[in-house]
Amino acid sequence: MRTGTNLTTMFFGATSVLALAIASSHPAAAQGPVALTGTVSSQQEGKMEGVVVSAKRRGSTIMISVDTNAKGEYAFPQDRLAPGIYDVTMRAVGYTLKPASAVVQAGEPAHLDLQLAKASPGALALQLSNSEWMQSAPGTQTEKIELLRCFDCHGLQRPMFSKENAHEMAQTVERMGVHAANASPNFPFFLQTASDRLSQPPTPVQEEFGKYLASINLSSGKTWPYKLQTLPRPTGKSTQVIITTYDLPDQAAPHDTLRDKDGNIWFSDFQHSRISKLDPKTGNVTHYPVPISKPGFPTGGLMITMDKDGNIWEAMMGQSVIAELNPKTEKVSTYLAPDWNKVDTRFTMIDALHSSVDGKLWAKTSGGPDPGHANKLYQFDLTTHQFHEFLPPPGKRDIAAYGLVTDLDNNAYGLDNNPLQKQIWRTDAKTGETTYIDLPIGVGGARRGHIDSQDRLWFSQFHANRFAMYDAKNHKIRAWEVPVPYAGAYDVQFDDKKYAWGADMSTDLVQRLNVETSEWSSYLLPLSINTRHVDVEKDANGLSSMWTEGQQNGKIVHIEPLTP
Repeated sequence: MRTGTNLTTMFFGATSVLALAIASSHPAAAQGPVALTGTVSSQQEGKMEGVVVSAKRRGSTIMISVDTNAKGEYAFPQDRLAPGIYDVTMRAVGYTLKPASAVVQAGEPAHLDLQLAKASPGALALQLSNSEWMQSAPGTQTEKIELLRCFDCHGLQRPMFSKENAHEMAQTVERMGVHAANASPNFPFFLQTASDRLSQPPTPVQEEFGKYLASINLSSGKTWPYKLQTLPRPTGKSTQVIITTYDLPDQAAPHDTLRDKDGNIWFSDFQHSRISKLDPKTGNVTHYPVPISKPGFPTGGLMITMDKDGNIWEAMMGQSVIAELNPKTEKVSTYLAPDWNKVDTRFTMIDALHSSVDGKLWAKTSGGPDPGHANKLYQFDLTTHQFHEFLPPPGKRDIAAYGLVTDLDNNAYGLDNNPLQKQIWRTDAKTGETTYIDLPIGVGGARRGHIDSQDRLWFSQFHANRFAMYDAKNHKIRAWEVPVPYAGAYDVQFDDKKYAWGADMSTDLVQRLNVETSEWSSYLLPLSINTRHVDVEKDANGLSSMWTEGQQNGKIVHIEPLTP
């Protein structure tokens, strides 16, 4: 059974033979006739490059965004804006814009110039990304890395705007540690052990971190005791992009996306017990409820995947089940983890993309204070629905991982996000043997990744701020430093041509790396998105695009570059 949410449909209007001459040199205009164009300027800079201009038709749930070029010009292609009244907004750190709107008509381009005003100090602080806060605040590398943990549940504005002193912040840090992995301000899920842990005073480590947070928040005055730093706006190729943002209904918290052969975008929900689907053509969202297996435990899912028969699977976190949806019959089935009755056991990662090899899905549980069950690796037989556990080599650490990726032979890679871990691992599906692979020198840890058509593993190093690729044929890892400090790279996927795409939780930028030239394109998103998982839409002509999600504000985003 499904529940549907019918959002406002946005359709594309017929193209016009008339193009506006003023925008003919803009990349957006090269895609066809123009619906809306203009220039963006300010008293401080004159014509401004790299300003993200967004247009959202009134009553719609779909927003289209483009960037200004070196002349301060922006242009929306006509096939992206149907006739109607559009609210126009912009993103440029340090600037504000009064409410603006434009009327788009068929066959005749609309024109709207935007004059930006300098933001007040308070408005500027509200505009900063997590990365900009981390660049602004003083602190050691260890303290800065610890701040990255905040992004899982909320942005840095919460602790930075806090007025709590060192002791109060230590208590807050202690309390944050007893929330479930998928908690958020709107869904403050707690671990089952929360009461016992909170009955104890903060640990020395928590006291020390609370002291650091109090030194960089507003506990000592009305303004921050340091200068607020901002990142430069995009330039050049990084402005040549069209971004489509979809608003999701029902307090959706999308964590992973998956594009099927029909163009639908399936997504997991980090807080709700359901599997969901977005139709990008209309903006309609359909929910398929997943039955509750463990009442009183956190709901929500993390990784979503598809098996050889086109069934959709989702790891249902604190409910300790994996859920299967047959899109044809709309039937939802659930399968409990073998250790489902252990405290706080949760299913986080599953991968069925290469289940055609042997009919098996890989799955991983984590959580709970007992090391004997905290990290378990399983194969799940898609026919018999039986779990088979894989054990680590004798004397080796448990098979801990955050990310789980299968290769073309349906062997499993595990990516451990712990910054102290200097290895990833690989488990052979036939022999059960687990081998460990050393990471590049420096901060350890790996978060999420994907396999490419050459059977190479692409993955992020969240704490080390890197894209990385492991080639099993020569047993070598190649790494690229993300060009923005404290990005918190979350996921990486190669498009099987020449671009590696990645998202992060810190910068509100999407990164595209040309692996042949090591050239980066950094596309600024129109909103603070807190991106997570990457789903690359591959293109036979080589100009791939990327889908990602805003887990903390209910968005799904499509990033389409206009130039190689």
